[in-house]
Amino acid sequence: MSTALTTKTQFTRDQYAEGYAPGSEENYWHLARNRILEGHVRLLGAGRVLDIGCGRGIFVDYLNKRGLDCYGAELADVEVPAHLQQRIFSGVAAENLPPAFRNSVEIIVLGDVIEHLAQPVGFLRSLVQAFPGLKGFVLAVPARAELWSNYDEYYGHYRRYDLAGLRRTAEEAGLSVNGLQYMFRLLYPPARAILMAGRKRNTRMGTPGALRIAHRIAAALIVADYWLLPAGIYGTSVICRATKLPS
Repeated sequence: MSTALTTKTQFTRDQYAEGYAPGSEENYWHLARNRILEGHVRLLGAGRVLDIGCGRGIFVDYLNKRGLDCYGAELADVEVPAHLQQRIFSGVAAENLPPAFRNSVEIIVLGDVIEHLAQPVGFLRSLVQAFPGLKGFVLAVPARAELWSNYDEYYGHYRRYDLAGLRRTAEEAGLSVNGLQYMFRLLYPPARAILMAGRKRNTRMGTPGALRIAHRIAAALIVADYWLLPAGIYGTSVICRATKLPS
């Protein structure tokens, strides 16, 4: 495991408390992202999925409840919910998982992971080598350099991506890009306005509380704008679906 990955993706307790507060799985952001990521996982043909950098397992839980065979790997020693303890490897690098398990993985999800790496191309190549049965990746990253803020600095990001940058990263790692577009387009205008006004972003992932219905409606709108609008319309994140080239 590279030093960059060890130092940048292993969140502190405070960062986990802010980014994965109890109930945050019901936040519109997670609800929408889960559905969009699931769509790309299914387009790759499903099979066994490994969510690397899974945190406390929000997406792992989501996929398993929908009948997919998903596990998670998290470098930090996180507190895993009891019902996911047989599904999440915590405190271990994905490349060091048991060989029999690595051989069984067909799809790797990297949701908001590679922006933490100084050398993401090398990391992707190392995963291709470590997982011989791999079909492909689903990558999601923060988008647009003009949205760089205190949020990126707080969570240890190296960069925000555009479409060309994420495509280049995937192709330099020896992958074939099958899908690439912005998501969370509805969030781009307010995010840009906040920064232009000189204000800081909130680093805490909110919990819906009594506003669950509002969060579900917001998530549905975000998912709809993802699937219906052109790929190049700016959003606050980029998603890429890529397959491994024949060796």
